[in-house]
Amino acid sequence: MYPLEHDELAAELGELLVARGEKVGVSETTAGGLICARMLAVPGASRWFDGGIVPYAGAQRWEQLGLDREIAREHGAVSPQWVAATAEGLKRAMGPAWTVAESGIAGPQGSRRSPKPVGSVAIACAGPHGTVTEEHVFPGTRAEVMVHISQRVLQLLIEQVGAAG
Repeated sequence: MYPLEHDELAAELGELLVARGEKVGVSETTAGGLICARMLAVPGASRWFDGGIVPYAGAQRWEQLGLDREIAREHGAVSPQWVAATAEGLKRAMGPAWTVAESGIAGPQGSRRSPKPVGSVAIACAGPHGTVTEEHVFPGTRAEVMVHISQRVLQLLIEQVGAAG
């Protein structure tokens, strides 16, 4: 189990966002709520955490965020294009300065629809100056992949918010 108390990355992110007077929103599928849980475990998170969704089923993603199904058909749900559209859709729907989205394959088996290996994940961070994406393949069990994803998402947000000045 991941220890939620004294989460240094989530606390650092919170400090950066409070200093900027900004908030973050999260869309997570593979991490299953762990990213939000890590943020919410930080005292005072309501000052910088706007909200999150876990649209695990495809239909929820399209309906809640108004995403174009053609992006998923053309590029797959574990792609930079899909997570960028998700982060940008969340930004339109919720309105925070920063949003992050992730989609991946945690295992134990791979996806019937994707040739990508277990541990594959695409991450996007949308901010005031645009959207950045990353792709990774994380090792480990399903739970370990979830922790790796949450760790990298928090690191990416810290990098992007910090670089925004």
